[in-house]
Amino acid sequence: MEADFTNKRVLIVGLGLMGSAFAAGCKKLGFERVWALDRDQKVLDLARKEGLIDEGVNRPEDLAGEADLVVVCLYLHDALAFLKDSMPLFKEGAILTDIVGVKEKMVEEIRPILRPDVDYIPGHPMAGREKSGALFTSSDIFRGKNYILTPMPENRKENMDFLIQWIEALGFGRILETDPAIHDGKIAFTSQLCHVIAASMVDMTEDAEVTHFEGGSFQDMTRIAMINSAMWAELFVANKKELTAVLDRFIGSLTFFKNAIDKEEVETIVERFDIIGRKREAMGK
Repeated sequence: MEADFTNKRVLIVGLGLMGSAFAAGCKKLGFERVWALDRDQKVLDLARKEGLIDEGVNRPEDLAGEADLVVVCLYLHDALAFLKDSMPLFKEGAILTDIVGVKEKMVEEIRPILRPDVDYIPGHPMAGREKSGALFTSSDIFRGKNYILTPMPENRKENMDFLIQWIEALGFGRILETDPAIHDGKIAFTSQLCHVIAASMVDMTEDAEVTHFEGGSFQDMTRIAMINSAMWAELFVANKKELTAVLDRFIGSLTFFKNAIDKEEVETIVERFDIIGRKREAMGK
């Protein structure tokens, strides 16, 4: 049976790029009420004026106790602080979820203080956008993207079913369920390493006109270099064990190519490229 959103009230915590996209998506799905919690009153006023939300507040105690679904769209430590401080406020039976990019730390810190009458289901939408002048984001950024859930054994089936239907209705494509440790290990490679590489490529040159000499590869590889520095630095440190291990492997691969190039070992480079090509083909899309 498909979920009915028309009798549900949702609270979006943090009305930034991702939070505004979730608010827009929930509006389209016909939620009874779409609320937002944000420290910036001007942002809340504009969101209400544009019809993105029904009401906005600055304090958790104003609406946290009335929401059926609470979507926390904050940085790691802010998300932890909100969930811990607001735990006594949540409505009985409420579903709590978040979009933080590391999951082990979230689960480790929230699980011990979680009320038995609310359900916390950690999540990580693999969607977003680079730097833009727009204040709010359309829910179109979700279309076809992956969404990772790291559910806990105590999560109720009916709440998992509801959350999955909500994610699907927002337009996401593949929904993957895994455990927090596997998530953090995979994300260190597929996301965090990529941001480190992109930033390093830009960092290593002082030539502002270097893009005049590129045919697309540099642009593709550095597209994500204009990152949210505070958020990503926090995530890197929180996932340092996994990320530094991945960085060591990456440095090892770079060293292999550097040595082979220095020694002019063309056949060695060709053989490694052939192996890499087959590996990438096996990975699929």
